[in-house]
Amino acid sequence: MQFSTKNPTKDVVKKDEIICFKLEVIILNWDQFLIPVIGFVISVLLASLTYFFSKRQQLITDERRLKEKYYLAYIEALSNNVLEKDIDRARSKLSDAKNQLMLIGSAKVVANLQIFTKYIAIDNEEATTSEGHDLLLTKLIKSMRRDLYKNPIINIGYPVISLTGKSRMLNNDTVKR
Repeated sequence: MQFSTKNPTKDVVKKDEIICFKLEVIILNWDQFLIPVIGFVISVLLASLTYFFSKRQQLITDERRLKEKYYLAYIEALSNNVLEKDIDRARSKLSDAKNQLMLIGSAKVVANLQIFTKYIAIDNEEATTSEGHDLLLTKLIKSMRRDLYKNPIINIGYPVISLTGKSRMLNNDTVKR
């Protein structure tokens, strides 16, 4: 076995001096170390925020398109309910469209849909008028527009509407069931 002729205490002192020197270099050059780290953290944070907000906007846009699709399908089914010769088929499509709206529509749309549906229902024993029909339909359409565009003033000046086409009317005041 060979023994080292070097002084072990002297080696420890040199290691301590080296460590102290490295710390002094790091402390003196902290800005060279810290600036890239800060830059990296900021770039990761900005990339994450950009992804989050763009994904959020994409989901909002997708939701709007889906609602628009179902709202248009309901209006088409409602129009076909008036125009279609096969009334059972038309009522079936209207029922399906209503049920889909109950899933996708806002609370206000669903509430107005329920009121309108109850008013035009076959088993509604109260007298219905074309004016009442048009007012409730307009209220439903306005709630759909408000839900789609998220703009509180979208319906200012919006007129009372009615569906056009050949309707099945007994007379001007009472809707045939």
